[in-house]
Amino acid sequence: MSMNKFLKINLIQIITISFIINSCSYPEIIRNELIYENDFESLDFNSIDGGGIISFNNTNVLGNFNNDGFTLHLDDVGPHEYIFVSFDLYIHGSWDGNFNGFSENDKADKWIMEYKPGMDLFKNPAFDKYVTTFSNSPCWPNYCLRQSYPETYPFENNPKSGSYQTNLEVICKNNFFGGPTTLYKIEKSFPSDGDAIVLRFYDELYQPNAIDKDGIVQQKCDESWSMDNLSIRVIKYQ
Repeated sequence: MSMNKFLKINLIQIITISFIINSCSYPEIIRNELIYENDFESLDFNSIDGGGIISFNNTNVLGNFNNDGFTLHLDDVGPHEYIFVSFDLYIHGSWDGNFNGFSENDKADKWIMEYKPGMDLFKNPAFDKYVTTFSNSPCWPNYCLRQSYPETYPFENNPKSGSYQTNLEVICKNNFFGGPTTLYKIEKSFPSDGDAIVLRFYDELYQPNAIDKDGIVQQKCDESWSMDNLSIRVIKYQ
């Protein structure tokens, strides 16, 4: 089975399988409800803290972000055990993946999704924080800046692995910095309880050379990201 096909397996089925392994019985889903959906066409910022709307790829998207992000707050969600998050993620420009290729002080270009950031001293980062990297770099035998996605950082895969569409338009036209955009369709689940959901989406980008000949910083044209078609589903088992 190819990696793309594997990634398309329904996440609800994955959780169900884990229950079977642990309990030797088939769990009954008593709640499977879509509680949030936003394609940003109506400029709806309810429940969102941070960001703005731009037009990209013939649609409205939330972004574009550079060393920044946004937080989604959902209240009164009712009893549940898991949340399923799905969205379209646009990676704009010259992301360099796990290594930027600098000889000193090299850092990865990370993209992060965090459940209840800074709210729970006893949270488990392995379950509550998803960290990966993306690379729009070419990959040659003697030069290849690899990314972690579709795995988590610091696993290594070839640039654009798991992507849905490549070579989309450049976010900053007529600019030396940046490059084409890659689209990913991402699904992620988190164990969840309580009556509120807080999700933080953000990046940590390393761009020491994103300065043009006039000394103007071009970080946002060089590397950024945007999001579309964000949805949240809650699941509860018997």
